[in-house]
Amino acid sequence: MFNFSIKNYQFYAYAIVQLLIEPGQFFMELPKKSTKRTTWGFMVLSSLFYAAASLLTGTHGQSVGIMGMVFFMNALGIVLISAVIGHVTLMMLAGKKEVFSGVLSIYAFSSGITFFLSWLPFMLWFTEPWRWWLLYTGFKHSFGLTGKRAFWVVSVSVFIQVCLLYSAIVAFGATG
Repeated sequence: MFNFSIKNYQFYAYAIVQLLIEPGQFFMELPKKSTKRTTWGFMVLSSLFYAAASLLTGTHGQSVGIMGMVFFMNALGIVLISAVIGHVTLMMLAGKKEVFSGVLSIYAFSSGITFFLSWLPFMLWFTEPWRWWLLYTGFKHSFGLTGKRAFWVVSVSVFIQVCLLYSAIVAFGATG
């Protein structure tokens, strides 16, 4: 058990370093090196960091425990929803019938690395384009898509997410 957890943390550290210095190489090796356990582990650890760091941004309307859980579920949820949209878009635009776990890996690692900065509200303008570029790189290197196809898969996925977010804001009203 102890040996297993050490390997998980080693992969987590390896993934962070590789995503920062050689994302193309990381995504080329991802189909061979990633498992469901490493994908979910990276997602959970990154989401925990995001939740803990988000609690530092100011006062919140609820208790720290509730807000921590909200931030954690938000981080996990956005990765899962984005991966589902990306998977459907990949199948429709690129005609690729990839396994969902492969698409989830790309979204988990691309989002997870950006969680280190995205808890800072003003970093949105840096972290979102960075995540989109990582997704593009992941689709291109992990699935062998051409640059044009990878661009369209990411662009359409982002457009769908923006439309869903906008419709949720309209439906439930913006709170301020």
